[in-house]
Amino acid sequence: MVRGARRPKSDFRACLEPLHTLQISWRCGRTGMGTLVDIQRGQSLLQPSFLLDGLELLAIASRLFQEGDPHGFGETTVALTLLAEQGQQQGLMAAVWYLLDVAGWLGDLSHCWQCGREAEQTMFWQHARLVCDDCGQGMPVSVGLRKSITAVLSGGHILLGAADAGRWRDMISGVLNEHGIKVTDSFKGM
Repeated sequence: MVRGARRPKSDFRACLEPLHTLQISWRCGRTGMGTLVDIQRGQSLLQPSFLLDGLELLAIASRLFQEGDPHGFGETTVALTLLAEQGQQQGLMAAVWYLLDVAGWLGDLSHCWQCGREAEQTMFWQHARLVCDDCGQGMPVSVGLRKSITAVLSGGHILLGAADAGRWRDMISGVLNEHGIKVTDSFKGM
């Protein structure tokens, strides 16, 4: 927190651009947080065309990892790296999927999340869960899509087709909606 940073004549206003590295000098106070003495803005964490996606990712991360949690910063850094490396369409989906996974909201894509049966063929996405045909029906999720998601998350440069990309986006939206996190129109329209 920087007191008065948003004021038009603040010395710090120009340095506090979102998604940039910062080098700060801080003076501890007797009580409270202390005082920011100096800021030097470093390089951007993302290309300019990815900044809105980066802000959306930060908004989702802030809902997944609450203040005071011992984790969240490192996970969000990895997610921002995924966004930067994978490109806009798949990068945001990979980054959000990664955050959902480390937050414990997803399971492994190799088995049914309800009964644990190995996923040998097409599975189904039902109520934000991957299920086999014995446990339910829903949106079909092919073996190829499950393998592609795993490959994208591990850094592979796989280009998903429009149908698979749309299906993955719908899967992510379903998880977020199940947990009360609103999905923006920019995420839906990717």
